[in-house]
Amino acid sequence: MRYPIPFRRAPCLLLPAAVVVALLLWSLPSLLIAKKIVALLVLPPGLVWLGLMVMASWPELKRGARCLAILTLMVYTLTGNPWLGGWLLETLESPYAAIKQADEKFDVICVLGGGSSVRPDGMPQLGPAGDRLIVPAGLFLAGKAGHLVASGQNVTDSDGSRSLADDTAALWHGLGIPETSITRLTGPRTTKEEIRAYKVLIAANSWQRVGVCSSAWHLRRVERSCRKEGVAMIPVPADFLSSPLPWNPMYAVPQAHGFQNVQRALWEYLGALTGG
Repeated sequence: MRYPIPFRRAPCLLLPAAVVVALLLWSLPSLLIAKKIVALLVLPPGLVWLGLMVMASWPELKRGARCLAILTLMVYTLTGNPWLGGWLLETLESPYAAIKQADEKFDVICVLGGGSSVRPDGMPQLGPAGDRLIVPAGLFLAGKAGHLVASGQNVTDSDGSRSLADDTAALWHGLGIPETSITRLTGPRTTKEEIRAYKVLIAANSWQRVGVCSSAWHLRRVERSCRKEGVAMIPVPADFLSSPLPWNPMYAVPQAHGFQNVQRALWEYLGALTGG
């Protein structure tokens, strides 16, 4: 049986992907890492990556199509790379890395929403960014803050009605923080709206030393909004994500961890450029 030319050349087409896999496996420090790499390669992001390598080496491609395939492969490799994601986040988080909250004492700490999620039964739980709720709670329980403000409304739900402020307050109650020490701002939907609401509340209560807590990678944009609104607030960083990753060949494979962090960092830079 005679096969079309691309199928007769299948071994050549698979060569780039085979070389990459061989190099990854050759540099492995242990069998456990080998298993992790194989798992990453058979999951959708890894399969797409290998498929792009095959596509970029397809013999029947015209020059323009091949250049596009190679460019797509390069962009995909970079945007899914955990090292790149960590470096981008570090550029956002580095101004806050040396802050020691134990040396501060606040009249109030205002906490931006986004640190909670919802269980299947509808009850709130700590979300991926839950550290931004735990840090101010710890400062309050240690006597470093006299009051806490929870704010935010989830606009990504189907009806956009879930109050992040209520979720935060409920979780704080579970840690032993009384309702009298919590103020809820359930209306604000964006960071800008939260800062404007804080401004009114701060003036009404004559608070002097005011902290604002959010994820460290988001604080630069928060401080920018504070300056625009004329609100003097001390940054309280939480949820650091740029911890250095060791050299490990598994991080060369595009993966969810890389895509998420690269997108998160670029989202912040985009928001800064657009004034969001």
